Amino acid sequence: METKHKIVKYAGIVIIATIFCRILGLGREIVISNRFGAGVETDAFFIAFMIPNLLRSFLGEGALNSAFIPIFAEHLTNHDRKKAEYFASNVLNILIIILIIVVALGIWGAPLLIDIIAIGFKNNIYKYQLAINLTRIMFPYIGFVAVAALFMGILNSYNHFLVPALSPAMLNISVIVFALTLSYKYGIFSIAWGVILGGIGQALIQTPVLIRKKIKYSFVVDFNDPGTKKLLKLLIPAMIGLAISEINVIVDKTIASTLINGSISALYYSNRLVQFPLGAFGIAISIAIFPTLAKQTAKNNITEFKKSLLFSLRILLFFIVPSAVGLIVLKDSLTRLIYEHGIFSRVATNMTASALLYYSIGLFAYACVRLITMSFYALKDTKTPVKIGIYIVLINIALDLILIRYLAHSGLALATSVAAIINLIILLKFLQDKIGNLGLKSQTSFLIKIIISSICLGIVCVLVGNYFGSVLDLNDKYNQIIQVTASIFSGGLVYFIISYILGVKEVRNLKQSIKTILRSKE
Repeated sequence: METKHKIVKYAGIVIIATIFCRILGLGREIVISNRFGAGVETDAFFIAFMIPNLLRSFLGEGALNSAFIPIFAEHLTNHDRKKAEYFASNVLNILIIILIIVVALGIWGAPLLIDIIAIGFKNNIYKYQLAINLTRIMFPYIGFVAVAALFMGILNSYNHFLVPALSPAMLNISVIVFALTLSYKYGIFSIAWGVILGGIGQALIQTPVLIRKKIKYSFVVDFNDPGTKKLLKLLIPAMIGLAISEINVIVDKTIASTLINGSISALYYSNRLVQFPLGAFGIAISIAIFPTLAKQTAKNNITEFKKSLLFSLRILLFFIVPSAVGLIVLKDSLTRLIYEHGIFSRVATNMTASALLYYSIGLFAYACVRLITMSFYALKDTKTPVKIGIYIVLINIALDLILIRYLAHSGLALATSVAAIINLIILLKFLQDKIGNLGLKSQTSFLIKIIISSICLGIVCVLVGNYFGSVLDLNDKYNQIIQVTASIFSGGLVYFIISYILGVKEVRNLKQSIKTILRSKE
C-alpha cells in the first residue's frame, strides 16, 4: 500500500509539472505556427531540430538514464552514498568529454547529416542550406540537455521529481520569447537560438537542488570504476535499442521530405498534440515509477515489482484511453484552434488533423511501450527491447511504403501506430516470460469499463462540439476556444461519472490520490 501511495505521489508531481510544461509547449507551437506556418522554413527547422533531439535520446534521458538510475539506485539502496556520488561524478565527467566530441563532429558534419536524413531537400537549395545552417546552430543543444537529463536521473533517484519535471519549461519559454522578440529581424534563426538558451536553462535550473541535496561532485575520470563498467554494459544495448526505435522517426521524416511542402510540418504539429497526453501521463508515469522499479529489482523483490508495474499500467490506461478518443473526435477543432492563425492555412490544418487521427490510434501503445521498456531497463535487461525493436523497424518501414501510397503523409502516422501496437504485444509477452504472469487477464473488466466510458466521452464531445458549431461563428478564435473547452470539459466530466458508476477504482480513489499529491513535500 505504501508503495502505491508513493507511486501516486511521485506520478502526480510529474504529471502536474509535465502538464504545465506541455501547455507551454503548445504555446511554443502556437507561436511558431503563427510566425512561420507550415512550409519550407518550418520543414527545415523541424528536420534540423530532430537531429540533436535524437542524439539527446541516446546520450540523455533515454539510454543514459535507463542504465544510470538502476546502478545509482542500487548504491543508494545499499546505503553507500559516497560510492553513488563518486559514480555520478565519474559518469558526468565522461559524458561531458563525449559530448564535446559529438557536438564538434555534428557541427562539422551537418551537410552529411542532412544528405542522409532529408534526401528530398536537395530539390530545393534554399531549404537544403537552411537545414544545414539551423543544424549547426542547434547542435550544441544536445550537450546541455544531456547534462540536464543526468541531473534529472540523480534527483529522481533521491525521489525528487518536481524541479526535474519542470526543467523542460525552460526550452518552451526561451523559444517563445525569442520567437516573439526576434523573429521579425532574424526569422527562423530566432527560435534556433532560443533552443540553445533553453537547453542551458534546463541544466542550470536543477543545479541549486543538487547543491541543496549536498550531492558532492569530484573531478574524476575513471573507466575502471566497476559501476561505470556495468553502466557501459547496459548503455550500449540501450543506445542501440533507442537508435533502432528512432530509425522509425528518421524514416518517416525522410519519406515525408519527398512529399509536398508542409508534410514534415504537418506530421510534427500533429505529433505535438499527441505528445501532450503522452508526456503528461505516459512519460510522466514512467519517470515516476522507474526509480521504484529499480530499487525493487535491487532488493530482488519481483512480487512487488509486478504489483507496482500493474498498478502503473492501470493508472496510465485510465488517462491515456480517453485522451486518445478525445484527440480523434476533436482533431479538426483542436488543430484549427491551436494552429490555424497567422500564415497557417486551412490546407495545413487539414493535413495536420488527418495525421493526428492516425497518430492517436496508437497513443495507448506508445505510452505502454515506454513503461514496459523502462521495466526491462529496471531489470537491467537492455537487450530484449533491442531484439524486438529490429523487427518493429522493419515492420514500420514496410507499412510506410505501403500506406503512403493511399494516405500520403497520414500513412506514415498510421504505420507508426500499427508498429507501436505490435511492439507492445511482443514486449508484454517477453516480459511475462521473464518475470512471470502479470495478471493482465484479470484486468479485462477494467479495460471494458474505461473503453465504455471513453466512448461516452467521445459521443458527448461530438454532440457538444456540433451544438456550439451550429450556434457560434467558428471563424472567431474566442468562439473556437468556447467550443473546444466546452467539449473537453463535458466529455471529461461524463468519463469520470460513467467510470464511477461502473466501479473503476482509479476514479473512486481519485480524492485520496489528490490529497496524497497535495501533501507531498517533494
